[in-house]
Amino acid sequence: MKWPTIEQIATMAPLPDGYRYEWLKRAEIPALIDCIARWHPDIAVGGGSCYLREDFYTDKVCLEGEEDKTILVGLFKRGDELVGMWSWEQEPDALTLYARLIVIAPAHRSAKLASSVMPLAELAGRAMGAEFFFGLATLKIPHMQAALETAGWQLIGFTSGYDREEVAPGVVKRVFEGVYAKVLVPEEELLRPDPRNLTPRARALFDFLFPEESTRAGSGGQT
Repeated sequence: MKWPTIEQIATMAPLPDGYRYEWLKRAEIPALIDCIARWHPDIAVGGGSCYLREDFYTDKVCLEGEEDKTILVGLFKRGDELVGMWSWEQEPDALTLYARLIVIAPAHRSAKLASSVMPLAELAGRAMGAEFFFGLATLKIPHMQAALETAGWQLIGFTSGYDREEVAPGVVKRVFEGVYAKVLVPEEELLRPDPRNLTPRARALFDFLFPEESTRAGSGGQT
């Protein structure tokens, strides 16, 4: 799957006046790390902490003008000011995209830049040939949950301790997060499991999350 161009991204999901998208350049890595640390100090612990390490970007992130890699970092800018970032990861063999992270500078959160990226995920994913998009949402505040739900992503469950957070000074615990997904193929391309292969508990949860009648009634069968 080939990442879209900035021009394609800007056409798919226009930003509010004065804002623009850019791909991360190698020379901008230190400044981005500094901004993320200030905007989102909780990220110092857990799965997102890799975004505070320069070698993560040089080894794993697709940088502007350099070779394609499976992790992408996009920037939000206003004038010369860096005001936010977002990051996706692709799993090419599964035709899947993972929404890894989005962080916005506090002074620019009212511009709803994160909400602009939500529909972009579906549009860009389809253009790339992806068939499934998923992400995790914090349960500390409802804003990301609300943004995903408004964009039509489905809450499919919760992780029990997938990630770590500093919940008080010096106190780190494993936390629950919401798992959201967007299926990018028609319903007829999904194979529902044979109920005989599910335990009673698994079947009860599956039928609750994916009731057959509601999926048949959905537009295009997409969740």
